[in-house]
This record gives sequence, C-alpha cells and structure tokens, in this order.
Amino acid sequence: MTEKPWRDSERTWIEIDADKLRANYRTAKNLCSSRVMAVLKANAYGHGAVEVARILSEEKCRHFAVSCAREALELRANHIIGDILVMGRAEKELIPELIRQDIIMTAASEEDFDEIQAATEKAHMCARAHLKLDTGFHRLGFACTEENILPLAMLIADHWSVHVEAMYSHLGLINRERDIEQFDRLMWMKAELESRYKVNLPTLHICDSIGLCRYPDWHLSYCRVGAFLYGVRPSGTKDMPFGCEETVTFMTHVAQIHRVQRGEPVGYSDDMVLERDSLIATLPAGYGDGYPRHLSNGRGQVLIRGRRAPVVGLVCMDQMMVDVTDIPECEAGDEVVLLGGGISYDEYADWCETNRNECISILSRRPVRLYIEKGQVRRREDSLLGDLQAKKPLEMDEHAFDEEEVASADPEEGESV
Repeated sequence: MTEKPWRDSERTWIEIDADKLRANYRTAKNLCSSRVMAVLKANAYGHGAVEVARILSEEKCRHFAVSCAREALELRANHIIGDILVMGRAEKELIPELIRQDIIMTAASEEDFDEIQAATEKAHMCARAHLKLDTGFHRLGFACTEENILPLAMLIADHWSVHVEAMYSHLGLINRERDIEQFDRLMWMKAELESRYKVNLPTLHICDSIGLCRYPDWHLSYCRVGAFLYGVRPSGTKDMPFGCEETVTFMTHVAQIHRVQRGEPVGYSDDMVLERDSLIATLPAGYGDGYPRHLSNGRGQVLIRGRRAPVVGLVCMDQMMVDVTDIPECEAGDEVVLLGGGISYDEYADWCETNRNECISILSRRPVRLYIEKGQVRRREDSLLGDLQAKKPLEMDEHAFDEEEVASADPEEGESV
C-alpha cells in the first residue's frame, strides 16, 4: 500500500494543500491593514475556484474578485456568498444575471455605464459597480486627467441606477517612482471629484499581492490578493519575515517503459536523438493537462522515486516521455511529480521562460483535483465527470435504433464515414 492510497486510482491529478492555502490567507490578513479581497480568476490560478472559495469562506473571507461574468456566476451557482467583483468587462448578455445575483461589475468606460444602466431599467433593479481608473497601467479605465473630471462626475450622476460603491486602479509595478505616480493620481482623482462635484467615493483599492507586501501604507479599503494565496511569494520579499507556501503538486503515473536503442528519436520529431541505449517512460500527461510543450527536448524534468528524469522529445497533448535510464528500478505505476514537491514554482517558471502565475494558471480542468487537509482528501473534484460518477451507466434503449431505417438512410444526408 502506498503512503497516500488515493493516488492509485488517478491518471493525472493536482493536489491542492488546503492547510497551506489557509495559512497563506491568514498571513495575507496579518499583513493587510484593511480587508483581503481574494482573487479567484482563472479557476483560482488553476486550483479550482469553487473549492478554494469554500475553503476561504471557512476562514471568514467575504470579498472575492474574478475576471469575467462567467467566473462570478460559477461561484454563485455553487452557493458562494459575500461580495464578488468582476474586474474585467462583463459580457453584455450576462449583465442582467449579474444584477440578479448581486455581483459587482467594473465600470471602466461610458459604454459600460450605458450597458449596465440599460439592464437595470429592464430588470427594475439597481446594479453595484466599482469605478476603474487608468492611473498609468493603460489597460482598462478612465484616464486620470483634468478633462475627465466633469464627464466622469456626470456619468455617475446620470446613471442613477448604477450604484458606484468604490473606485480602484492597478499598479504597473515597474519601479517605485511610477507606482507613486499611479497612487497619487488615484488619490488626486478622488479628491477632485469630491471637492468639485460632491462625488464621494471613500472605498478605494489599488494593491495586489505585490502591493500588499511592498506598500503597506497604500492598503486603503482592500488588497486584491491572488498569487500570494497560492504560494507565489512576491518578488523582492525574500528577506521579509513571513511565510508563503506553494499549494500545488501536479502529478501523474508512469504508464509504460520502453527500451530504446541509441540513435533513435522519441516522439513526433527527430529534434532529440538518443545518445545512448535508454529506458524511456511514457507519462499520461501533456499540454492538454497544462504541462507546457515548451518543456520538450530536455528543457523540463520530472521527479520519479525522488530523482530527476529529463523530458525526451516533444510533449504531446495527452502524453509525454521521460528518460529514466538513471532510475533503473522505475516501473509502470510509479508516481511522477511534474510540479511542486521538489520542483519549485521558481525553477519551473525559469524552464518555461515565463512567470510563476502562468505556470499554475494554465493547469487545465482535465486533471482531477484533490484537496488535501490534515493529510486526508477533503474533496475530489472531477470537472469532466462531475456528478456522473455517482450515477449508473445509461442503459441502451432497445428502440433507440431501427435497423431498417439505418440501412435505408441516404448517406449524403449524414456525415461522411
């Protein structure tokens, strides 16, 4: 029996350490002088948004942020209470449902105000919104300029059913000088709207996970904390006295082992020809599961029996091969660590030539997610089968097909075989 028997039945899976997730949230709360808004966009950075929201709700978190309307509605459909802010533009056709579900939208343009107002009038309800300002990031929002002050005040006044509850922006985090300029622009715009036109928006937020650590005086009403929750320690904080533990272990099994002779290519291309007689292990994981194709041909490594094995050939969509010649005792069924548990986010991101956020966010919904708490599986989430696993297989209806009808069907009317 293995130490963790729940692993035996999985093809490729992701273990999420709920204890570390809780610890990271508590650390963020201790660092934050205001309130933590937990960011659950991109399926909670690959962790599974619904279960992460449940865990954080048990920690009394009542403020969440996502990127799009569908992410917000997924949380509501799974009974997540509290405030949910959609930080991107809401899909127009979903705005009425966001209003009904008491979800906060971002108003970043005149068009946003118009679309939200139109939906409120049809629904005979008011909508909640946070006003987005562009303080220098140049992604979304109203520019903080003199000529925008009056038009913005008029937009807020004229769109009476769009209740603007807060104002926010996002730091570029290029250098401290530019960040100070951005923060000052946010505070200037707030002061000008209030002093000139009595637009009072005391609720403000600008800091993300990096800002949480780097700018304690700028925490304002909320800190939008995402990557920190999942163990991505903000750069430049190595010497700061707090913990931030990685929460993901991405795993699979050895499916088969082949003896392959020197001079043979492995997989789709001949970019990497074997320089010795080798043992090649096939793993049932690929870029369709979230393992980057960029890690082909020796760029990436995996852990088997506590030792490194390099990736051989091109990573396929559903499978990949690794060289286990130096692990001769390796056998089919052995557990394989792809990320985490000895392969850190930092190292993996360096291999991928990207940042740590992308490495965990691209983990697809295909791998089963196991939420581990106190050494036991708290919950198993299978996005493909879901509740179907608890149901009996469908029985074939004996009248579903009429052999004569099938035989006489015109082949041109159907799909080609």
